[in-house]
Amino acid sequence: MAADDFRSFFNPEGVVIVGARRSMGFGFGLPAFLKKHGWGDRTFLVNPAGGEISGLTVYQKIADVPDPVDLAIVIVPANAVAASLTEIAARGIRHVIIESAGFAETDEAGRLLQEEIRALAKRLGLRVIGPNCVGVINLENRFASVELLDEALKPGPLSIIAQSGVFGNILLDFFHQRGIYVAKAITLGNRLDVNECDMLDYLYDDPATKVIVIYLEGTADGKRLHKTLARVTKKKPVIILKSGKTSEGKQATASHTGSLSGEDEIYNGIFAQTSTIRAESLEQLIDFAKVFTSQPLPGGNRLGIVTSSGSMGALATDVAVAGGLVVEPLSDATVTRVREIAPDWMNVKNPLDLGPSGLFNQLTPILLNDPLVDMAILIIAVPYSYIKVIKEMGIKLADAFGELEEVRAGLATPKPFVIAVVGHDDFVDEIAGIAGDTIPVYTSPEAAAAALAGLWKYTKATGQAK
Repeated sequence: MAADDFRSFFNPEGVVIVGARRSMGFGFGLPAFLKKHGWGDRTFLVNPAGGEISGLTVYQKIADVPDPVDLAIVIVPANAVAASLTEIAARGIRHVIIESAGFAETDEAGRLLQEEIRALAKRLGLRVIGPNCVGVINLENRFASVELLDEALKPGPLSIIAQSGVFGNILLDFFHQRGIYVAKAITLGNRLDVNECDMLDYLYDDPATKVIVIYLEGTADGKRLHKTLARVTKKKPVIILKSGKTSEGKQATASHTGSLSGEDEIYNGIFAQTSTIRAESLEQLIDFAKVFTSQPLPGGNRLGIVTSSGSMGALATDVAVAGGLVVEPLSDATVTRVREIAPDWMNVKNPLDLGPSGLFNQLTPILLNDPLVDMAILIIAVPYSYIKVIKEMGIKLADAFGELEEVRAGLATPKPFVIAVVGHDDFVDEIAGIAGDTIPVYTSPEAAAAALAGLWKYTKATGQAK
């Protein structure tokens, strides 16, 4: 199916919610959410009881829903899904999101019911996302098949594919707090029909999507996954968090979305051969998402480090080198410029240890502009008690640490630049405030170095190094 054929999932002319409910539970708040965000005149509700929900008319039958409508969201008990699909097809709707649970993720009876639904959908000519999912989100037009926080509605360059509905939705709950903004999100659930490869193909052509992250429990077609990733990663970075490494983890995925996770070594091979970045944890997935959505690809693998703690610089160096980066001496011109400013006791080398000098605002731009530095980490390890004192004296953090966004914007050659703040949570938040959305802030030097190493790994694997 061509990517254009999935348009109705993300930008429907009209959507019908089959099983709209008045009581608390899954899907309860969706009509109100859609109405609030401009979809009220294109949202139609179906429940045999009729009446009204959130000021929207409730139709007793799908056949009664007026035109135009090209997407159905199904939230009915599992044993009622088949009848709903038949009515949906009769109404001329061809795109369906089944949010109902109670299928292959439960037991053998659920698996058999899912196979019946699969056969029925194919016979009726339906394209189906789900079951056991929360569907799709399109932040460009604020269409969603699940409720979202208002503060999470700012669109960005990242798109999410997740087998777990809750996983995908929870990411949206806090991504914005990490400076990560989303274009689209798709939760696939049990993948009765539409799968991760279908959505990768769709996002490949989506102009709003620059980076793709995937939570993957397993795939039904390893060959197609390999082929699809190989094509997509040539154009857009793909970051995957894969569960089911252990036998216990495999069992957990089977009982979650009914997925067969397969051998982890096989997935590692697929990812390595296709320039796919594998995140080893949820936190690392977030770390990678930060750097890939905000930073340019590096021209090389030479890392410059500015730090107020030699120990933190050493920790960053270890992780960086293990990840394929090099921490080499600074250029003679940079050394000369730094020595003109630095106190006599400062050892001018890479990592550049500022110690108690406080010269962040002067020396960070110098290192960043070094022609022998392809990317840089600023490590800020300063007691928060000191920060509170200087703030009480009327000194702004931007004066102490530099106007960081301006520093990055003023680079003659764009370079990846990240910050690691080690210390009090409030201090991390305050530095993030002056870093803005263009400079990722991490809470450890190791995380910052690993993120840049991932960025270089993709750049090198895809042949994009300058």
